[in-house]
Amino acid sequence: MSYLKNKTIPINYGLLGMYSVVLVYSASFQTALVRYEVNANYFAIRQSIFFTVGLLLMLFISRFNRQIFLREKSIRSIYLVTFFMLLSVLILGETTNSAQRWLNLFGFVFQPTELIKIFVILFTASYFTYFRKQIDRSDRPLYLYIFLLLMIVGLIILQPDLGTAAIVFVIAISQLMASGLSFKRIFKVALFLIGVFIVAILFVYFIHPDFFSSTKMARFSYLDPFNKENLDDSYQLRNGYYAIGNGGFFGNGLGASIQKLGYLPEAHTDFIMTIISEELGVFGLLLYLTFIFIFIKKAFSVVFLSQSTFDVLVAIGVLSWLSIQVFFNLGGVSGIIPLTGVPLPFMSYGGSSILALSCGLGFVLAGERRMKKQIKEGVFYA
Repeated sequence: MSYLKNKTIPINYGLLGMYSVVLVYSASFQTALVRYEVNANYFAIRQSIFFTVGLLLMLFISRFNRQIFLREKSIRSIYLVTFFMLLSVLILGETTNSAQRWLNLFGFVFQPTELIKIFVILFTASYFTYFRKQIDRSDRPLYLYIFLLLMIVGLIILQPDLGTAAIVFVIAISQLMASGLSFKRIFKVALFLIGVFIVAILFVYFIHPDFFSSTKMARFSYLDPFNKENLDDSYQLRNGYYAIGNGGFFGNGLGASIQKLGYLPEAHTDFIMTIISEELGVFGLLLYLTFIFIFIKKAFSVVFLSQSTFDVLVAIGVLSWLSIQVFFNLGGVSGIIPLTGVPLPFMSYGGSSILALSCGLGFVLAGERRMKKQIKEGVFYA
């Protein structure tokens, strides 16, 4: 039972899993019966399987020896797997809704960009731990890292998946800023990235001007979703508003959503927050945010108390991942920012997201285990 010695994360994970399965069932049973013509429990059963496998993965990864990642060969391997996985999506990936983001391996369809997030976290943490002395002495390894990161982000943009590209970029930059670089060097990196961004925008504008066409810019219909000219583009956002407004503060009761009955397509995926709001009101959303806050709090404890550079950077990456993805999803469905198609962590239906996030929590759990051992025995981990 040593796997459950640090119980907070596994228990919180189990409770959130049960909450997610119930809400996915409520949001999806009509879609399962009418649209897909399968059992009403279809999506809920699969979601429970994803969480069960995710829990096993999390507990397994929590026992990993961090030294296997702190070798130059391992760092190179992580990056190459990331790069070629993204390249394979562009060459062999399946296209859905004008986006080529999925791979089909022997009938198992998954979204590699979810795994890419954990790979980038591990790559960044390993890189800045292993090459710490070289980075302190020279800018060359630092800008090599920036180049490698931009290659990954560029491949994600080509799918196209701007939301995931932004999340991966923010995760990596958060880790970079926490890696111990001086303010002067961080400022230089920021100026360099701003320059790269401006050049990229100009390049796309002159080489691929239709990228800025009215069709591509339809995502900005969120600014005025009730404008007659935006009704088609803002259809899903408007129905999300109706669900949130209909639920009010206390909600209409579990299972009592109207918008999930054909008005809000795929209500169990990216827009599940609107169903939570309609059925359980503000309390339902606050309960979900409480579960996420507990994960973030545990990651912060590793950041502030661990003496291991690797564990700190991994924890920074995971809490940044959770925070920015929650913001992108809730901000999108509430009309604060454009819709990005980013799932709500541990709540939206989908195995790729749940399993990848579970792996991330496994590394946080490993960092917490080593941190407690370090505090108890005075053992130092680099």
